[in-house]
Amino acid sequence: MSRFAFDRRVVLALALGTAAAAAACDLGTITVPKTAPRIVVHAVLNTSAPTQVVLVERTLTGTITVPDTTFNPNDPIASAGGIPVTGATVDITDSAGTVFTAVEDKVLLANGQGAGVYRVSLSGAVIQRGQRYRLRIRTAEGDDVTAVTRVPRPEVTSSGGLTRTFNRDHDTVLVKWNAAGATRAYALRVESPFGPFFLFTDSLHFRLTGDVRNLFAGDLRRVFIPGFRQDILVAAVDSNFFDYYRTTNDPFTGTGIISRVNGGLGLFGSIVALTSGTLTVTADQTEPIEGRYRVTSPVTDPTTPVSITLYVESPAAKNGVPAALSGRYVTGGPTGRADGVLGKLNGTSVSFALLANQLEGDTVDVFTGVFDGATITGTYGRRGGTAVFTKQ
Repeated sequence: MSRFAFDRRVVLALALGTAAAAAACDLGTITVPKTAPRIVVHAVLNTSAPTQVVLVERTLTGTITVPDTTFNPNDPIASAGGIPVTGATVDITDSAGTVFTAVEDKVLLANGQGAGVYRVSLSGAVIQRGQRYRLRIRTAEGDDVTAVTRVPRPEVTSSGGLTRTFNRDHDTVLVKWNAAGATRAYALRVESPFGPFFLFTDSLHFRLTGDVRNLFAGDLRRVFIPGFRQDILVAAVDSNFFDYYRTTNDPFTGTGIISRVNGGLGLFGSIVALTSGTLTVTADQTEPIEGRYRVTSPVTDPTTPVSITLYVESPAAKNGVPAALSGRYVTGGPTGRADGVLGKLNGTSVSFALLANQLEGDTVDVFTGVFDGATITGTYGRRGGTAVFTKQ
């Protein structure tokens, strides 16, 4: 963060505070003028995707009551409180004039979900690098929305080249890539259980250490969490993608969203993966609770862990405050799999969440127990039953 950006925020905060104090004694009534709803589009041509997705919705104006529901990835607009635009005609046209027409998920899904989600049968493998693509949306209400993107043109790409084991205490990830034509910037993204770490750069290399913090996660958590498999991606992006996300993600400049969608708002951009991989994150294990444990109690459920590996992700900041744990667990049975663990250690009391994947919110069950130096004995909160894990 620049000193200039910090100073501007301080001045703004002082100005708002002064204004609020002055107005506290005389609160007036302000009538907010009615605004007309506009079409909002989110679409990114992705050369790594089997199909292309276009999200179409309307801006919120307060005239429609939006229900408070849990997010559903099969119904992303409605479940997130948006107003989907259904029944529209959505086309993507390439530079040769070939038209690819989208089909709305709502038409395909028997449960009626997927309103406003339009899927185009355009494989990323056939998207022409360096060429222009045009998006056109026509709604039943008469809206006509258009946008154009030019796909970046890299000479060399690789998939899986960054896959490796990464010890957070010692290792450094040094990523290099070649320049790509028709590219506005390069995007670096690292998935983490607390949300992705994401930034733009105009450089052709980037170095990440195990101490890097995630500016987009609460409490500035570390990016790399021991026990987790974390995808890493470097991609070339066009000007539409770069300008839209740098303005929507920047709380310091005060710049409005840069949208190049004609007849509406939003984004129609393009992205080409340059290099990618999966980091299996580890760390030194020096604390008593750290290590690999195997279950020594009977296991009848194939989804129950048969082993678990624990790390002290962050030590206790002071007495009485729990240390943060992380790790992974492995299930038995023919479909055995390894997933993430997040938990706490307070004295000898241990609790950890078993995740369905690699995200904090995907909790399968919560285990609560006691650590005695060699074993962890406790119970599961959802499935019930007692389990004993013995350190190997």
